[in-house]
Amino acid sequence: MEKLFKEFSPKTLREWNEKIITDLKGKDYNNLIWDSPENIKIAPVYNSESVSDYKGETTHHHTDWEIEQTLNKPSNKQVLASLNGGASALLISNVDSKDLEAVLENVLIQYIQISIQSDEIENSIEALLKLIEKRKLDKTTIKGSLQYDPLMAALKKGEFDSNIWNKFKAVQEKTSSLSAYKNLSIRGQEYHNAGASATQELAFTLAQISEYFATDSNLKASKIQVSLGVSTNYFFEIAKFRAMRILWYQISEAYKKEETTLDLRAETGLRTSTIFDPHVNMLRNTSQCMSAALGGANTVNVSNFNAAYKQDDAFAQRMGRNISLILKEESYFNKVSDPSAGSYYIEQITNEQSQNAWSLFQEIEAQGGWIEAVKSNSIQEMIEQNAALQEGNLSAGNSQLLGTNLYPNMDEEMQTKLEIPTQKEKVEGSEFKALNTKRLSTQMDVERLAVEKND
Repeated sequence: MEKLFKEFSPKTLREWNEKIITDLKGKDYNNLIWDSPENIKIAPVYNSESVSDYKGETTHHHTDWEIEQTLNKPSNKQVLASLNGGASALLISNVDSKDLEAVLENVLIQYIQISIQSDEIENSIEALLKLIEKRKLDKTTIKGSLQYDPLMAALKKGEFDSNIWNKFKAVQEKTSSLSAYKNLSIRGQEYHNAGASATQELAFTLAQISEYFATDSNLKASKIQVSLGVSTNYFFEIAKFRAMRILWYQISEAYKKEETTLDLRAETGLRTSTIFDPHVNMLRNTSQCMSAALGGANTVNVSNFNAAYKQDDAFAQRMGRNISLILKEESYFNKVSDPSAGSYYIEQITNEQSQNAWSLFQEIEAQGGWIEAVKSNSIQEMIEQNAALQEGNLSAGNSQLLGTNLYPNMDEEMQTKLEIPTQKEKVEGSEFKALNTKRLSTQMDVERLAVEKND
C-alpha cells in the first residue's frame, strides 16, 4: 500500500512546539497547557514522541457491545418489549425469586445476557438455576452477571455485614456450575455517582478487586465483572476504560490469577443528570455511551434521561436503547477494535491515568487495604473533597452543565413533574461514613424549584 504521507518530512515534538511559540507572537506558551480535573497537564500538541515510552498496544480486541436494559420489578410484557426494542442484555432488579420464572416467560435466556440484582441474592440464584434446569439448558452457556458486590453494599450502608464472607463463599459455590456467568460485579460507578474523579474511581475499584482476591484465594478472575460510571469528559472517559484494562492485567498478575480478558460494563453516570432541561441529558448520555464504546466496554447500560425526577417509563428506556442502536447501525462504532489505539493524546492520558490510579491504589494498600481505608473514612473523605471541588466549580461557572448553569431556561417549570425526591435522604452509617449518590446540579435544582414553588 502506498504510504500517503511519505512526501511530508516528519517533524519532531520540539519543532511542533517551536512553531506554536512562533505563532503565539510573544504570548505565553504555558497558557495553552490545560490543568485537567485529573491532575494531568494537557499539552497543545502530541506526536509519536509523546508515547515513545509505551508499547502502544491495543487494550481490547472486541468491536461490539451488549445493549443492557435495567428493569425494576418488571412484568413479562416489559421484559419482552425491551428485547424486541433492541436490548441484548437485561438487568432484572428487585424481582421476587418466586416470580422470576413468570417474568422470564418466553425469554430465551441462552441467547442473551441475563443479570440479576436482588437483596435476596441466594434465593435469586436458586430460582435462576431451577429455571435453567426446567428448560434443560446447558448451564455453561448462560451469560450475564450477579449485580453482587458485598463490599460496595457495606460502603453504601456505612456498616459491614457480620456474615459477609460466609455469604460471599456461598454465592460462589451456588454459581460454580454457571461457568460463563459472572458472580461478582464490582460497582465502580457508585464512586463516580458520589463525586469521585476518574482516577479515584479506578483506584478504589482496583482496591476492591485486591480485597476480594486477598480474602478469597479461590476466587477466579473469570468470574468477575467490573462496572464503571461514565461522565461527560469525553476523551478522559475513553482513556479511563482503556486504563481499567491495563490495571486489570496488573492486579491479576500480582495475584497470579489466570490470564482473563476483563468483562467491563459501563453505566452512564447519574452525577451529571439534571432535572431542568432534562432532554439535554440525552445528549450527555450519547457522549457517555460513545466514550464507553470507544473505550472498550463489553456491556453498556444507558440510564433514563429523566432518572433525576421520574419513575421508569417506556419512552426513556427506548431512548436509552436507541442511543446504542444508532451508534452501531448508523455510526458503525462497532466495526473497529480499540479505535483510540494510536491516538497520541488518548494514549498519553490512558497511561497517565493508569499510573496515577496505581499510585493511589498503592496508598490504599499501605493503609491496610480497602476495608481499612473505608473504616478510617479515608476513601470517603477523598471522594467528598473531590465532589465539593466539582460542585464549587459548577457554582462558580468554572464548569458548565448545559441547561443548568449554561443557557438555562428560567421560565421552565418542573415542580409538577417530580415523581421522586430531588434530594435523597443521606445515609450516615453506623460504623463509618456511608457513600451517598449525589447529582452535581442538586443544589442548583433545589434552589430553582424553591423559587418556582414560591412564585
